[in-house]
Amino acid sequence: MANSGKENGWAGKPDWGKRAQKGFLASGIDPGDRRGHKNSYIDLLQKMALEEVLELRGDERVLDFGCGSGRISYWIAPRVKEVIGLEVTPGMIALAEKNRSAENVKFVLYDGVHFPPLPEPVDLVLSVGVLQIMERDGLKRSLSSLNGYLRRGGEFYLIEQVSDNPRVGRPSVKEYLQVFEDLKLEILRYYPVRNGRWWLLFLIRYGLIPSGRHAAIARNEIRRLREDRTPISYYRDYLFVLKKP
Repeated sequence: MANSGKENGWAGKPDWGKRAQKGFLASGIDPGDRRGHKNSYIDLLQKMALEEVLELRGDERVLDFGCGSGRISYWIAPRVKEVIGLEVTPGMIALAEKNRSAENVKFVLYDGVHFPPLPEPVDLVLSVGVLQIMERDGLKRSLSSLNGYLRRGGEFYLIEQVSDNPRVGRPSVKEYLQVFEDLKLEILRYYPVRNGRWWLLFLIRYGLIPSGRHAAIARNEIRRLREDRTPISYYRDYLFVLKKP
């Protein structure tokens, strides 16, 4: 998760150092979810959405941008050769190391502005809940730097919040697409996977729906939203899959 300064275009940055104290899932999703049911559901849904589109051979080098506690890094690690988690918050990396569950994951601390060199290109870049807190110029600069890590033909897999309401403080789908086009990235697919506000999510949060039903609910939510392009008054999680020509 990102918490650096204006040079990179962070918009209203949270205190990720304090967030790191909230635990493995709460630090990167909802720190106010005391019971953990909502965070577990969102974590499950996001991984299911990525699972549907990822096509892995097993020899990939992966960059997890804004890796936070390592929840996505450790999830994908058994399926690939190597994962590099790029993170700006020392407390997040400490949390990730505390919860280490794979040996082929390496965490790299950087200052949020200057992207460190990597020894060789990566095959894919993941970002979940990081680019969404950037202003447009910062979004473009970060994606340009991340694109520099990718080999030709490599792909981005992004899950980021979008909104059509400027008061929410999230980029719109149109803004994301314009940045992708400016960087000459091929847009393979994009669609919503989760509503930010949904009555069923409140029931999940307070434990009124058994965890055994969460996978079916998540699968249905992803399927139901896939073709929905109605205006977004609050926010939605959007999946973007892009390719470097």
